[in-house]
Amino acid sequence: MKNCKILVIFFCLLAMMGQTAIAEDASSSSKNWEFNLAPFYIWGVAIDGDVTVGTNTVPVEVPFSDITDNLEAAFIVHFEGMHKSNWGFLIDVNYLDLSNDLNLPGPFNRTVNVDLDATLAEFSGLYRMINGDHRFDAILGLRYTKIDNKLTAATGPSLVDASEDWLDPLIGLRWVWGFADKWSLVARGDIGGFGIGSDFAAQGLAVIDWQPFKYVSFLAGYRAIYQDYESGSGQDLFRFDATMHGPVFGINFRW
Repeated sequence: MKNCKILVIFFCLLAMMGQTAIAEDASSSSKNWEFNLAPFYIWGVAIDGDVTVGTNTVPVEVPFSDITDNLEAAFIVHFEGMHKSNWGFLIDVNYLDLSNDLNLPGPFNRTVNVDLDATLAEFSGLYRMINGDHRFDAILGLRYTKIDNKLTAATGPSLVDASEDWLDPLIGLRWVWGFADKWSLVARGDIGGFGIGSDFAAQGLAVIDWQPFKYVSFLAGYRAIYQDYESGSGQDLFRFDATMHGPVFGINFRW
């Protein structure tokens, strides 16, 4: 509870400082572009799935109940721009360092520590269509993923130590509905991979956006990304088949 109060106070102070700084900048900026920047938001990631290295398949499970203990580091930022011509772009960068102790049956039959570093970076173009209170953004872009997975027993050498990265093309649609004064619903879905990077990848996002200030809004919702990626064969096989999902909370500056 104490941590929640500190977080709320931090967001409020950040909002007030951002409101002042953006107001000063917006007064002299061109109206050709509209920008949104979420310099820091929280994604309470849980992971469900498997990582296969060679002939060993390791479950990767980080539940919500353990996220505060298992999230060792995080860097998340979102930035986008929309031109008055209705063409725009977005950049979304996520870095997560997660660790969890698991009791593995089968050939391992021991307690091990699973350390997973995940980097996801999206670069996409947007095209906006407007119908009353509804905005629809067509999305076409690329998502870069890098996974570092290390499985270590309490004693002895690492059982699994693998790193892989890949690039997925993606297509999607985002719907923004201003359903009340200062309130909006944002929903997004996309699919990708198509065998070029992942065999298949999909993302779903739904957030509520509350804008109490002209240049600052707060958001809360849920996000999930599924990826099924495989490369190599035999002892060189690497497969990541997992879903990263969880609630998102953040602050957004717009000008």
